[in-house]
Amino acid sequence: MKVVVLLAALTAPFWFLAHPLWEVDDARYAEVPRAMAASGDWAVPRLNGFEYVEKPPLWYWLAASSYAALGVAESSARLPLAGLALLAAAGVWWLGSWLPREGTPPGEGGPPDTALTAALAFSTCAGFLALSHSITPDLPLTAFLTWCTALILRALAHPEDGRWAGPLAWFFAGLAFLSKGLVALLFPGLWSVALLALFPALRRGWPGLAAPAGPLCFLLVTGPWLLCMEDRRPGFLRFFFIEQHFQRFLTPKYNRPGPWFFFLPVVAAGLLPWTHLAAAGLGTAWREWRGKSWRAPSLALWSLGVILFFSASRSKLATYIMPALPHLCLLAAMAAPSAAKRWVRLAGASAGVLLLASAAAVFVPGVRALAPDAGAAWACAAALALFGAGQLAALSRRWSLLGPAAGALLALGAGLRGMDLAEPFVSSRPISREIVSRAGPGDLVYCYGTFLHGLPFYTGRTVDRMIYWVGELHYAQRDPANADRFGDDNAIRALPLRGKTVFVVLRSSEGRYFKTLVKPEDLRRFQSFGRWSLAEVGYTPRP
Repeated sequence: MKVVVLLAALTAPFWFLAHPLWEVDDARYAEVPRAMAASGDWAVPRLNGFEYVEKPPLWYWLAASSYAALGVAESSARLPLAGLALLAAAGVWWLGSWLPREGTPPGEGGPPDTALTAALAFSTCAGFLALSHSITPDLPLTAFLTWCTALILRALAHPEDGRWAGPLAWFFAGLAFLSKGLVALLFPGLWSVALLALFPALRRGWPGLAAPAGPLCFLLVTGPWLLCMEDRRPGFLRFFFIEQHFQRFLTPKYNRPGPWFFFLPVVAAGLLPWTHLAAAGLGTAWREWRGKSWRAPSLALWSLGVILFFSASRSKLATYIMPALPHLCLLAAMAAPSAAKRWVRLAGASAGVLLLASAAAVFVPGVRALAPDAGAAWACAAALALFGAGQLAALSRRWSLLGPAAGALLALGAGLRGMDLAEPFVSSRPISREIVSRAGPGDLVYCYGTFLHGLPFYTGRTVDRMIYWVGELHYAQRDPANADRFGDDNAIRALPLRGKTVFVVLRSSEGRYFKTLVKPEDLRRFQSFGRWSLAEVGYTPRP
């Protein structure tokens, strides 16, 4: 039965691939590769016609290749993401297949299905299920770092494997670098040094990991793009490393603050429904540390290092913590046989909370009002109820692991359905369809106070002016050639334009103020699409 549920979990990233692109990140990381494939320039990523070099290009290359093979659609955008999700789960399984038995007498070191349990836990935890359906660079980074760390441990624990595991670890570090940047080198490097310093038994594998073939692999993977970009855009390396890494970490420039404990509840929520077993796994790591074993402590050291690093950053996003989850799920699997019985009451209590929350989502007016419509409220309630039922099933010894996993998968299906029902509140697809149906070849599209990243994807045209919005386009804004692409209220006051209709996308909450900037007779149409509105401004002949 565990294999059946695991197979269902491994298909979950492929569910509902064609659901609408969600704002903001999901739409952004689908649009950039679309523009790349359309332009034929695979070196310089672009967003809305601007150079968008804040992130490395590997994800864009994968998605653009999918578009080239299958055509431009939401499903082809998400197909590479689903493949990377499977790659991450395979890394968890492979590491779990041999690590729990390291340094233990035959027959000890964990049950033979620890690898399956670890893969099941990872592929059904909330963080994985969410990011396997919402495109960000964090899941590719996690997939490659999972394999990188697994291969580092293999090279250190088995020196005879160092000739292939060491260089391959560097290769995956290179892929991780092309997914997210310097953390792909920093995390494995610091972690490896810590392992060598704390566990003498691993030092015999150091020569295989440090062999010249490894760094050469890393440079061959990462160097060509970096050199190409610096050649085409002098000063790029300074922008990429200094501004996008050091300034992002050390300064509040990107306006993503958070308290020091920001990631603690994020990790706890991201591990659901396995949070309690992961906590028990950290206890196992502490006991093994005192017993001079490196198995579980090495996993805990990685996860806690990732959490502490991002907790110290001045820029915090919930998705940053994803690389810590595979190793915590491995710890959960290692602790499951002895910890499951001790945590049944917690599972029952959490099930009760979730079931009450599901009832509140439908029957309590104040809570129900948070949902965009009745269908979305019912879908949210169904997701919570199914998740809670899975936790409740954990009270049964037979279903202690399968129940929460099945509940999480069913909750995913209900949640995705709810997002479909809430489409106008989470996606620019409806408002884009209206623009396509009404805009002529010479008409313009503006965004006021916001930028819907899915607009270029769905309309096939760039947004002509972005008013009171810069976002992450700092690199593009500083170019004088782009000065007329950004603006303020004066750009709206200058409307209408003779011979052109201007479609302005804005937040619905700003509609009243926006109408004071436009002459009433020139505002031809004003429609609401969930939390956004579309204003159609055109010239009206004066008597």
